[in-house]
Amino acid sequence: MDLKTFLTRLIFYFPNNIKIILTHKNYKKSLQRLKNDFGKRKLNVCFLNSENSKWVYQSLYNQLQTSDYFEPLVIATIDKNFSENDLNKLQTNYEFFKSKGINVEYGYDITGKAHIPLSKYSPDIIFYQEPWHLPRNQQPSQTSKYALCCYCSYGTGTTNGRNEYCARFFKEVWKYFLDNNFVKQVLIKHGINEENLFVTGSIKLDAYLNPVNTTKQVWTTNNFRIIYAPHFSFNKDSILKFGTFDIYYKFFMEFAKAHPEIEFIFKPHPSLRKTIIEQKLMTEEETDKYYNFWNYSENTHLYDKGDYFDIFRTSDLMITDCNSFLTEYLPTQKPVIRLISHKSAGLNEFGEEISRGYYNIYNPDELKTALKNLIVNKQDNLKETRKKCLEKLIMPPNGVSSVIINYLTKIFSEGN
Repeated sequence: MDLKTFLTRLIFYFPNNIKIILTHKNYKKSLQRLKNDFGKRKLNVCFLNSENSKWVYQSLYNQLQTSDYFEPLVIATIDKNFSENDLNKLQTNYEFFKSKGINVEYGYDITGKAHIPLSKYSPDIIFYQEPWHLPRNQQPSQTSKYALCCYCSYGTGTTNGRNEYCARFFKEVWKYFLDNNFVKQVLIKHGINEENLFVTGSIKLDAYLNPVNTTKQVWTTNNFRIIYAPHFSFNKDSILKFGTFDIYYKFFMEFAKAHPEIEFIFKPHPSLRKTIIEQKLMTEEETDKYYNFWNYSENTHLYDKGDYFDIFRTSDLMITDCNSFLTEYLPTQKPVIRLISHKSAGLNEFGEEISRGYYNIYNPDELKTALKNLIVNKQDNLKETRKKCLEKLIMPPNGVSSVIINYLTKIFSEGN
């Protein structure tokens, strides 16, 4: 850490800690109020979302909607550092939730050009999509004055990146529902109070409790099916530095062209396109052309929305450098070719443990060999290892959403 960064953090250390203390004092008042109200009215549960590709709360929303105690609402918002493209994305997100029959409102006033205070919707509980770039009036330090703030990770706790553990947001939320016990212990070491952490497993994996929706199938053939899912973090300023897109993007386009007998889905990280242009890997026109190749070619598809677990379950192979997919794809028990950057921040102990059944690739020659073995030779030597890795995941029989709702119901019922 350089001297400037150290001094900046030192200056804000005490005000930030006072803000955290005050936030948790607010929670004590809100919790008592909700205990008094529980069972007398439905508690309003709001989900703040700025990117539908990171929407992880569908199963929780569904269960809350049928509950006698809770009323769910999604609030579509945008980052504090937004652009004109984000305004378009805001409307796209709103329409995404509307199309799913989800109760949704705007968290940003397009006409007035201002973020809407969430108090407008009288939330009792707020589930956040992510900790990053929250506008001031939608941050826990403000919303804690009238609601309990909760978080389930939109990724999975598998990396050594400091963003997994060091965000002040993790100290500010009332409850962080965690994927695994390893991350819990690391967060405690980073100063998060244990009482604000509750291990449930990853809520995203609730998707595997439902049958595949065959009416919204993306694949169009029964050919061998590959998902190429690149992360955006190939830029030198990235914390994670998992990204390998700059190394392999041409390879995969040519590979798809050369193999019409294979069907492909290109599943890019939502920040990839912006990073490509900012890092001058391609111009905006070239980037559009690249994305259009995947969207319109005979044997390829572009998939950049949420609700992607059905394409996971109906695929034959994933190729990725994205850390969260290492967990999310594991229940399929299909093989993964894991593209590893030499600059990567690396996986933590849990991430390494669940990835033992994947094929680690460090260069194009190794990639070609892995593709040949898995597709042509039908050699999947790590299949049995993946079965053992799957045992490491916490997957409650009735889903993580049921665990969260039972937890909330028990907490609010205490003392009544």
